[in-house]
Amino acid sequence: MPDTPAALIARASEHVRAGALDDAARCGLEALAQDPLHFDSLHLLGWLCMERQQPADAVAYLTRAAAIRPPFAAMQILRGNALVALRRFKEAEDVARGILAAQPDHIDTRNNLGIALAEQDRHEDAIAVFQALLTDKSDHAPAWFNVAKPLKQLGRLQETEDALRAALHHAPSDTPAIWIENIVNRLGDVLIERDRPEEALTLLRDMGARRSDLPSLSWNISLLLLQLGDYAAGWKAYEARWGIKDHDAPRQDASVPDPAGVAGKRVLIVAEQGHGDIIQFVRYAPLLADRGATVTVATYDGLKPLLSSLRGIKRVIGEDENEPEYDVVTAVGSLPLAFGTTIGTVPAAVPYLHAEPHRVARWREKLGDRTMPRVGLTWYTTTVAPKRARLQELGPILACPGIVFHALQKAIPPDEQKMLPAVGLRDHRADLTDFAETAALIENLDLVITIDTAVAHLAGAMGKPVWLMLQHVADWRWLRYRGDSPWYPTARLFRQAAPGDWHGLSVEVATALMRLFPPSVSC
Repeated sequence: MPDTPAALIARASEHVRAGALDDAARCGLEALAQDPLHFDSLHLLGWLCMERQQPADAVAYLTRAAAIRPPFAAMQILRGNALVALRRFKEAEDVARGILAAQPDHIDTRNNLGIALAEQDRHEDAIAVFQALLTDKSDHAPAWFNVAKPLKQLGRLQETEDALRAALHHAPSDTPAIWIENIVNRLGDVLIERDRPEEALTLLRDMGARRSDLPSLSWNISLLLLQLGDYAAGWKAYEARWGIKDHDAPRQDASVPDPAGVAGKRVLIVAEQGHGDIIQFVRYAPLLADRGATVTVATYDGLKPLLSSLRGIKRVIGEDENEPEYDVVTAVGSLPLAFGTTIGTVPAAVPYLHAEPHRVARWREKLGDRTMPRVGLTWYTTTVAPKRARLQELGPILACPGIVFHALQKAIPPDEQKMLPAVGLRDHRADLTDFAETAALIENLDLVITIDTAVAHLAGAMGKPVWLMLQHVADWRWLRYRGDSPWYPTARLFRQAAPGDWHGLSVEVATALMRLFPPSVSC
């Protein structure tokens, strides 16, 4: 005769005490199969799912349990934790407030409430919750860490720095490595934003020397070195990107080639990271061909026609094509290291990418007679939020008279699409089917103005005039303070004076634009 649900739950409890969570789960599932309304089974399975980092399943079990019997405090706390993990912050807020109505001093729930408020952009409310918590328990490392986010959102950088240092100071010795990693990386970001990159580099190096289980520190060290212009050390450290979970998976057969030894060899260059990275680093492919290699480039489908214009390479293949036989395979991002690139030795001869003549001719016909200067504009990206501008923030640029503006991007937020005719911005989304089409359109323009996207690299690689509108703390590849780029001789860099100040940056760009194209000038 099978065990009753009560007996199975008793046995599951023994398995939990012994650390045999899989056996405990089997007991809970068997009990639930006998009685789908068994409260203790649902509670147990919810707890087990949280232990296994399966918050969606945990919420499902705990919600079913709550429908059978009013949940007790521990179960509600568990459900609140799961909702935070799932980023269901309004529900998490409601659960937290319910718990705190009965247990106003419950520290972890107060922490959850602060998180839920901050993630709903209620930053002042979140800070108030965290500050009250920390008044009662000043050594609560998670609260110090979590309050840093709304503080930073409000631009209170000194307080953000202080909070992250407190989180690091109070973190228990058994704190998981990923948590320490997050604190250190965020503190480094704040120091960089406060124009103290050397101090950030020291912080990362010191922590990396003490902890060998923090792989992203080496990666961030490489980006800081490159931003500071120390390319000799930076490219070596850049190889640490393969240890980052969110990075492309490394190929086991890939290596950093020796350009002096590639003569007579078949070299396969494979894509990694974003489209802009490919465009920036593929300039090295012809240099390998110059040294006697037979070079094939494997890339994303949207770049294949464009990269086929590279000098000296044998073939470009897309994502689903079979790779040719090769002697050496290398990731495109390893090529600067292979060539020992320094600030002074960047291979910056442009153009190295070219628009196809028949596409250029088609766009020339589509655009019609040139009666005014033509300027391409890219202001939005779907990937990195701080790099984006809102179209209305670019008003000073779009107000410049005597210029025809052309949108160079496929993604335009729905609320901005209806604004395009009103601001005189021509929409080409339907025709920009790949980067070769974008290149052909750019070839027909006088200037490209763009945020930090692949369009910036494309225009630069084509040798077209391109102005970059960079966020206050720009990506490593644009270095610091400079108004030019060693990678793209035709680029001019404009930088925000303060974080998020796109309007002020637009005023600066508009002033330069009016100097370049005075209203009386026509083409």
